Amino acid sequence: MDADGAEPVDASLVAPTPERSIRGEVMFWAAHLMFWVASFVVTRMIVGVFRPEIVDPPALAAIETLLCFSCTAAMRWLSLQESLLSRLGISKIGVIAGGSILSAVFVTLAQLVVGRSYGIDPTSRLELIARFMITLSSLGNWCAIYFGSQLIRERNTTEVRALRAESAALKNELARLQGQISPHFLFNALNTVLALRKDPDAIETVTQALADYLRFLLRPSDRLEPLARELDALEQYLTVQGLRFGDGLVTRIECDLAARSVLVPPVMVQPLVENAIKYGGESAERPVRVDVTARREPDGLVIDVANTGSWVAPGGGQSTGTGLHSLERRLQLLVGPGARVTSGEENGWVRVRIRMPIPQRSEIEEAS
Repeated sequence: MDADGAEPVDASLVAPTPERSIRGEVMFWAAHLMFWVASFVVTRMIVGVFRPEIVDPPALAAIETLLCFSCTAAMRWLSLQESLLSRLGISKIGVIAGGSILSAVFVTLAQLVVGRSYGIDPTSRLELIARFMITLSSLGNWCAIYFGSQLIRERNTTEVRALRAESAALKNELARLQGQISPHFLFNALNTVLALRKDPDAIETVTQALADYLRFLLRPSDRLEPLARELDALEQYLTVQGLRFGDGLVTRIECDLAARSVLVPPVMVQPLVENAIKYGGESAERPVRVDVTARREPDGLVIDVANTGSWVAPGGGQSTGTGLHSLERRLQLLVGPGARVTSGEENGWVRVRIRMPIPQRSEIEEAS
């Protein structure tokens, strides 16, 4: 990753190295020569079986093969001159179609001229047309193999570039979304320490809990981790907040055993708990209650973060409404488009629910 945080581009997709270019040219010319030698042999075998009365001297057949070899080499060279084709207004399809027909006409006329020098004339117009069609068929087969392989290669290269660009964009977006979380927590944690500065025992407790949580937050993390890891760290976070709010805050974490092992993005629940404490404190009577529950269901993992109080609509108060959208987007990037984050208010409780598919091992390996 470069200084701007962008994913480095594979140089092999931008421009071929001299070694790869030379090797590619050698392979092309070897394959090119082998094709026309094989075409020469197969054509003579077919003519020998179906039209044994047509006996062309080997030299005449060799000249035909050499002309076809030269024509296809010229077509290939012209197809690579993109600036020239652009100026002439000719597409690669035009090069393929027009080049094949013109080359077939040229080779057929050359056969006629050279054949007469050997005392060979077409016995009928039908024979001349047959020679033209055989030559055109050979040229068409070459174009299908060469230009078809080029088209597949270009498409694959484009797809790889698009996938790498998308991967870089996703990684950058994930880093940006993660950056929205960590500084926000740190500012609130420092305010908690400042609020307890007159109580040495509480300072010791909150400092230890804060250190444990920061160790979790700032350590190198995987893209997906067991839910238990964050819930255990969340206990330390709530210790800090509990000391800050005292009897004004009551919290509960409940998670079934099956849900604890589910792999989830790190630092997923804490921002929701932080918001529950913040907005619950603004709209609910004391003590504010915050409940975190997690359970594994047949179709995925469900996590609820609920607090007493009333819903703060996006745009109202200090809520911008971007936090839940960012969390949902982050989940969709990491565990799939089926992840959803919903919210609502009922019977004096505000509830945010995360519902996400459970990543399969193959998906986890691909993500890493």
